[in-house]
Amino acid sequence: MKDTWFHPDRTGTYKGEVKDGIANGKGIYTSNNKGKKGNYKYYYKGTFVNGLKTGKGKQIINIPKWILKYQGSFKNNEKDGYGVATHIYKGKLYQKYVGEFKGGYMHGKGKLINYFEKITKKGKFVKGGFKK
Repeated sequence: MKDTWFHPDRTGTYKGEVKDGIANGKGIYTSNNKGKKGNYKYYYKGTFVNGLKTGKGKQIINIPKWILKYQGSFKNNEKDGYGVATHIYKGKLYQKYVGEFKGGYMHGKGKLINYFEKITKKGKFVKGGFKK
């Protein structure tokens, strides 16, 4: 089914469980779009509640030079709960975060490894920033 409800500024394809014309239950959403800096692809496989990513899922965003992966919990379309985020730059692992998220941010206990700068931070994160 073609949709515009998932992201009003772009269209994609949704395959999965639907209730009242909106994604509810398990499904896959994909899109291919043009951005300011080139084409990008979006993929999400997981659970939806009232059209929003909520529950367990896997998200992959391919943008020029970057691949952003996340697998874990979502709430109202945001990373929320435990998950693993991996960023790949020009085909090489750039950084990886394993831990808690809230409202889309690294938030709570976690471990961030930056492979380019050879830095590891383990402990508490608040809205994406590291706190000792």
